[in-house]
Amino acid sequence: MLQRAKALQRAKAFAGAADMILPMPARARIGSAAMGRQAIRQSGNSASGAARTARANGFSLIELLVALFVMALLASVAVLSLPDSGSDLRRSAERFAARTGAARDEAIVTSRLVSVVVGQAGYYFETRGEGGWQPPTAQSLQGGDWPDETAVSQTGAITDDPQAGGNRRIVFDSLGLASEDARIVLTRANHRATVTIARNGDIRTEAGQ
Repeated sequence: MLQRAKALQRAKAFAGAADMILPMPARARIGSAAMGRQAIRQSGNSASGAARTARANGFSLIELLVALFVMALLASVAVLSLPDSGSDLRRSAERFAARTGAARDEAIVTSRLVSVVVGQAGYYFETRGEGGWQPPTAQSLQGGDWPDETAVSQTGAITDDPQAGGNRRIVFDSLGLASEDARIVLTRANHRATVTIARNGDIRTEAGQ
């Protein structure tokens, strides 16, 4: 008992000495630092818990923005994929003009007559051989169809050729000159595209309403 009492007295004496050695501001700073660390740990735990709660309750802000972006992109693709009668008509006219220009060049290169036959449904090409007009062998001379519900009007092309089946034929010679001045007008809905073929072999396209 006596030894225990002496040990307790020594502990109290040491604590008192420590209080005298450390000034009051230092002890206050130590206590404040400990309380600050505890507050930081508590706030971190609270933030993590709030994030987990928000994650569990629904989408995050980034996920919501990504979803809105994807929806807008899909809507744009849907609008661009809608049929445009004016664009279809213009592309058909430009394709026809390009292939007709290839027929003119084929006539120059091969020194043979090459013709384009234009009708209400579409057009095709033929080359002049010993037995008359024949289908071409060149891959560039491929015919085509006009877009649906397209009306075709023509002026200047030959119409009395029995082999043309009532269609109009324009012939290019070995110099690339056309048999006639021709004007092919494609009309669909409120849109119109015109292909003009001059005697000198010049081919032009014009689109409008």
